[in-house]
Amino acid sequence: MIHGIVISFLVFASFFALVHAIAMTLSLYWYYWWFDIFMHFWGGALIALGVHALATIDWFQIRPTSKTFLFTFFLIALSWELFEWYTDLYDPAVYFIDTTQDVLLGLSGGLLAHFGLRTYRMK
Repeated sequence: MIHGIVISFLVFASFFALVHAIAMTLSLYWYYWWFDIFMHFWGGALIALGVHALATIDWFQIRPTSKTFLFTFFLIALSWELFEWYTDLYDPAVYFIDTTQDVLLGLSGGLLAHFGLRTYRMK
């Protein structure tokens, strides 16, 4: 049985991928300074939703604890930032500041979603 949270994750992840593809095609990250902020916050929330969605799958033995969320978040955030660096999607002059901001924004969105989902699911 597929739980509603899994369907929600798949819908939000698909929409996120579509928005990112459009943003890359139309250079929205370069035209609008706030677009990167929005996407990293949304990405962090999506990671939290993904952890909670995986926890509902019977054969996938995880619990959506804060520790599990943080481990998953930092693994994905590190992978993404390395991808940006490897593919030259960064400005060397502000790389450290931009990376720090990206991680903190993603973490903010993720923690907000994680604690919201944890509170909602405990009811």
